[in-house]
Amino acid sequence: MRVNLLYKNSCFKMKELDEFDKNLISDLELEELINKASGGDIHTKKVFTNVLIQMLTKEEDIKYRQDIYKDLLKNKDLILDLKEYLNDMIIEFKSKFPYEINDKGPFSVVSSVTTIIQFLVPKLYTIRKYINSLKDVESDGLKLFIEDNLKELTNVNLDLLLGLSVSLDVRKGIMVNANLNDCLEIDNYVLNESTYLEKKDKKRWKKALKIEYGYLSETIFNEIVKKSDICSKSISKDYGLACYHLIRFMYDLDLELTFYAAAMNLENYLKYLNLEITLPIAKNEYNYENLYDLAVGIKKHGDVISNSHKSNSKMWVITGANQGGKTTYLRSLGQAHLLFQSGLFVPAKYMELPIVDGIFTHFDKEEDSNLESGKFDDELRRFDIMISKLKPNSLVILNESFQSTDVHEGSKIGFEIIKALRDSDIRIVLVTHMYDLAMLLKNEYKDSYFLRAERKDDGTRSYMLKEADVLKTSFAKDLYNKIFKIEE
Repeated sequence: MRVNLLYKNSCFKMKELDEFDKNLISDLELEELINKASGGDIHTKKVFTNVLIQMLTKEEDIKYRQDIYKDLLKNKDLILDLKEYLNDMIIEFKSKFPYEINDKGPFSVVSSVTTIIQFLVPKLYTIRKYINSLKDVESDGLKLFIEDNLKELTNVNLDLLLGLSVSLDVRKGIMVNANLNDCLEIDNYVLNESTYLEKKDKKRWKKALKIEYGYLSETIFNEIVKKSDICSKSISKDYGLACYHLIRFMYDLDLELTFYAAAMNLENYLKYLNLEITLPIAKNEYNYENLYDLAVGIKKHGDVISNSHKSNSKMWVITGANQGGKTTYLRSLGQAHLLFQSGLFVPAKYMELPIVDGIFTHFDKEEDSNLESGKFDDELRRFDIMISKLKPNSLVILNESFQSTDVHEGSKIGFEIIKALRDSDIRIVLVTHMYDLAMLLKNEYKDSYFLRAERKDDGTRSYMLKEADVLKTSFAKDLYNKIFKIEE
């Protein structure tokens, strides 16, 4: 039994988030969209976050997941019902079986496994009905999921498993054949297939073997298993393994459908806000129309500023007016990459973008009073850790980095770090107010793509980024006048 709705050849595994994962979530304000997708459910939030962070890096894997998502959308109501059924099933399972299977011996295994299988099998009949009801399936991944699991969850297999669990239900007693050896000792025990022992059988065998049936003693049961033809291989290994696979199937199916159900919730909400979304296309360049920041869209209930650009450059430099939409744009681009490489839609009318092998953010942080060293030293520490994790073709998003020292030193250090990253084939998207740094990059990388936050002649901002060369000013005077309400 396999799920494999997120990966073609394996099931998804959760991981602990590290410092850079948490920074990425914070810098790109992913909490806003994660909370909407999860509806406040803690389990859903953890799963959706984990899948976003563990982004795919191959086009075929992204397409595999996109196609499955499109099929599940066509069966949205059924999938959401199945997800709710699985959730209730797991809650009941944890309530009835709060501990792991006891594997101290065959008796313990059979006692635990029998009750679990008798709980799971009737539920599997219902899950099979859900799977069999999926319609208009076109994706290879979902077709294989249906084919494999309908083949496994047949009446014959489920009835056989349930029947075996009844036969081996030691709480009701078991039927045993035995012989006397040359020393007149009872030997050659054989466990018989039997649903339960009739009262007359219990009395007869109790007298002959001096075994108390009904609740068979663990010592005697283990001795029987040890000497019988069934042996511990059939009882404690195969039987226990079958139970493990059923439990694993239940949890894997719940986890992977949790991600898709959360994506459906997020899509429904964005459509309610009349925000545009699209399934993007993998290309070696950026080409998008009406890209916007999801976090802003959610906070402002659909009121967004969007951008449209096209470039194949691997070095993007963004300058211009303070509070002109530069950071908002960085978030929109990072969000789009994560959603795209999770197999989902992106916040845009249309989008082509490259597949990257990782996303790393380095945003300006408030100075921590608990730091033993200065803010600039902390910046360099974070860079050092980030660089140790980078791979070629990663995307690094820098937001006002290198500014916690003087402009000359910050520009020089920033240039050296960025040059080292570009020499390692790292994509860079940089927001900076340092004119010297921008000019150093422009002179070094002739194919750099320069964007500038738009400022109108009267000082107002459109909060859109236009392709334009770097200016020597960030118009800080505008902010000064605004703060102190000075009219020119």
